[in-house]
Amino acid sequence: MPPSLTTHLLSLTPSHLHTATTHPFLLAAATSTLPPSILTTWLAQDRLYALSYPSFIGSILSCLPLPSHPSRSTSLEWRVADVLIDALANIRREIGMFEEVARQEGWEAEVCGGEVEEGTATRCYRDLFAGATGGAKGWVVGLVVLWATEECYLRAWKFAKSHCVAQKGEGDAGQDVMARVFIPNWSSEEFEGFVGRLRGLVDEVGVEEGGWVWRECERAWRQVVWIESIFWPDVEGSGQTVGEEVGGEVKGQGEIAKEGTKADSVQ
Repeated sequence: MPPSLTTHLLSLTPSHLHTATTHPFLLAAATSTLPPSILTTWLAQDRLYALSYPSFIGSILSCLPLPSHPSRSTSLEWRVADVLIDALANIRREIGMFEEVARQEGWEAEVCGGEVEEGTATRCYRDLFAGATGGAKGWVVGLVVLWATEECYLRAWKFAKSHCVAQKGEGDAGQDVMARVFIPNWSSEEFEGFVGRLRGLVDEVGVEEGGWVWRECERAWRQVVWIESIFWPDVEGSGQTVGEEVGGEVKGQGEIAKEGTKADSVQ
């Protein structure tokens, strides 16, 4: 029996997926050693990313062919619609969470101010979302992009959770907000269940192996892994930087594409 689409995608770029989801930023977040300036840079960019999410989800919904028969609620299309609606509710809550944390910590200007500009990775995600359902791609490729982003985020924050250390005293509130708020949010059983629902629906579509849509899904996966690998702010001394550009392109995309030609095992 051939592997499912998601199993296949996870096998395409294992080393880059590992790098993207074990970044030094995540380790620093887990150990409460992030400088406030780095933390607010990430938070500002994640908020901008989240604000591009509703339009992306709407684009998938807009091209989803919803059946009208009496048993429609059990159809694949309606179940996809259900999970997309849940995704919208989740992102609305998370945007509020970002802004509430910024208010509580006194970071509103740095995180929510009108002068905050999109970073390279945030802009790349927005462009990917804008084109995910364009042309003949339709809702299937869009759903794969959604699952891929959430799969990467789940893996990243579960890695952070596995390295969390007990806090000694209250300490600087800005230093431990990751362990108090953000790490639990994206490493929770609820979030893992949501990502699992997405994965199950992607596989249920039954995309033809080797066909055009299959190849578009491969391309989308590689793009997500590449963007995720440059999304995290640099932690001093880590040697990994965000937005390291050469000739207008961020290093690493070509290497990820090359890795996708190898028959690597799933991580």
